[in-house]
Amino acid sequence: MREEMGPILSFKEKYLERVLSGEKRVTIRLGALRPRFQLVYIACCGMLYGEAVITKVEYLRLRDIGEDVLREEGFGSLEEALSELRGLYPRIDLDDVVSVIRFSLIRRYEKPISINAIKRT
Repeated sequence: MREEMGPILSFKEKYLERVLSGEKRVTIRLGALRPRFQLVYIACCGMLYGEAVITKVEYLRLRDIGEDVLREEGFGSLEEALSELRGLYPRIDLDDVVSVIRFSLIRRYEKPISINAIKRT
């Protein structure tokens, strides 16, 4: 069963600049996530930094992710990816289904906006 993903794509602070520069265009998330929106906000630390379009979503077992995706994510190996993902999802293992979400940044805000700005609408 796929879980719905809302209008916000959040990133750790250490990845934010790569996302906003357009260098990082893929993210791996635990579970089979079905985006409800093609247009999403890029968020970090409670702030919105821009907007992106989701261009593709693939559902794979973590062990089946290709080297191309790992490189795009900034990982040198599957073991490195697993270690980083365990920081977010402590119980993740190689047999878990993940969503490989590809996106394209379409707008970077001049100044970050509080995430509460969209929650009020």
